Amino acid sequence: MNKADEENKFGERDRALEEIAKRLGVRAERGRRFAELTSLRVGGSIDWVVSPETEAQAAALVHEMDVAGIGWRALGSGSNILADDGEHHYVVLSLKDLKGELEFSGERVSVPAGYSLPRLCIDVARQGLSGIEGLGGIPGTVGGALWMNAGAYGHEIGTVTETVRVARGGRVVEVPGSDVQWNYRHTSFKEGELLLGATLRLTPDDPEKIRARMEDAKSRRMATQPHGSRSAGWFF
Repeated sequence: MNKADEENKFGERDRALEEIAKRLGVRAERGRRFAELTSLRVGGSIDWVVSPETEAQAAALVHEMDVAGIGWRALGSGSNILADDGEHHYVVLSLKDLKGELEFSGERVSVPAGYSLPRLCIDVARQGLSGIEGLGGIPGTVGGALWMNAGAYGHEIGTVTETVRVARGGRVVEVPGSDVQWNYRHTSFKEGELLLGATLRLTPDDPEKIRARMEDAKSRRMATQPHGSRSAGWFF
């Protein structure tokens, strides 16, 4: 493809994306760099960054981009991303605005994909709910934790996930956690699927005991891992 054809191709894509974003009310930005969006602070320019604010909005957005043939990749807090310094000619779908509020119902908590994983661990501990305290020191969002089945110190998010909300066909679809293959730092979710949130089923316990286990995990992590500098955690 020569330069003129390439410019024409990207021009058509840009016009289509602008129309989709405007119609759905999604913020679409140009001129962003991965260096601004990742914990390692490296990475080159991105053609577009789109930021839906609701799960329904995100589901509709990815469906319309897929129909239009617009390539996209999801990004949470960027805590396990190493991007090169070149140009990235695709759309980054940022989940950082997909935070919302936690919804508690007995032993269950519904959480959006853009919610901070460390914050989630603190919030459920305050409610006297146990099952993810070992994950408290893992940077990133719930969506990323679900995608890779994040785990540490005897806890994995997959073991407490009752349902996962996934964008399919322009809608938010609830997938039973039992239908997902929760492997070691890997799941059966496929490239091109967008995880929007989940409902976790936890175990009631004394909040003080939960906090003590969280502090123990934090102490072990601080004693064995570097801290105070830029990090992407583990790579798999």
